Amino acid sequence: MHDFLMSLWELIADLPVSLGWAVIGGFVTAIVGAMVSLWNTRRTLAVQRLANTRSVSTFIADKRQKWIDDLRSDIAKYLSLSLETAEAWKQLYWKCGDRHDRYWGQDPQAVVDECEALRIVFLKDNTTRASEHHQLYMRVVLRLNDDEKLHQALTISLRQLRTNMDDLAAAALRGNYANQPLFEAIQATLNDAEFFTKAILKEEWQRLKREVAEPNRLIKDILNIKVPSNAALRDSQSSAPGIASALSSETLSSVKASA
Repeated sequence: MHDFLMSLWELIADLPVSLGWAVIGGFVTAIVGAMVSLWNTRRTLAVQRLANTRSVSTFIADKRQKWIDDLRSDIAKYLSLSLETAEAWKQLYWKCGDRHDRYWGQDPQAVVDECEALRIVFLKDNTTRASEHHQLYMRVVLRLNDDEKLHQALTISLRQLRTNMDDLAAAALRGNYANQPLFEAIQATLNDAEFFTKAILKEEWQRLKREVAEPNRLIKDILNIKVPSNAALRDSQSSAPGIASALSSETLSSVKASA
């Protein structure tokens, strides 16, 4: 480059003064024009890159917001339906318990038959509610991430509610209509599920705000994600530890303390 400039300078020096200055002026103008064009190109690319990044960030933020809204809606329905089902079972328990107290001494078999008839009618009426309860459970747990503690704790609580519904049905089948501790356990589990849901929604809202505020970081994080191979998925599925027992109060307490 140095030799080229020296040769060019010697060539210009041999030209007449007016022509030499004209050549120099044209050369300088060309260099300045090229630099301005390069600067404009880089600026245009930077603006386009920023626009693309913000567009991607907005798209992801919209999806995350929908995820938050859908999760909130489904969990609200699931918890409400759990409470509704528990109250329905409680009414059945009350009716049969009352008949035991009033008529057991007169005709025990008639009391058993009447309560069994009430139970069968209740199960038929409860079919749609039980199906919706299971569907909501699956909709929620399929959105949750088993690698995050809050998500694990919520899954445990939701699964415990499913177990509680089965326990209510089993107690009625045995003719055991005094189950106040079970109803108290259901209420405690509902409270736990509400607590973990609020913590998850708050965490996701904070994450959403960070992603909108730092779109470049979001894109970088996305590009750094490694998609596991099928073999890796099979290995992780076979070696992954199971979620803690739904009866593990120690697990739930530790997560609540850290939330």
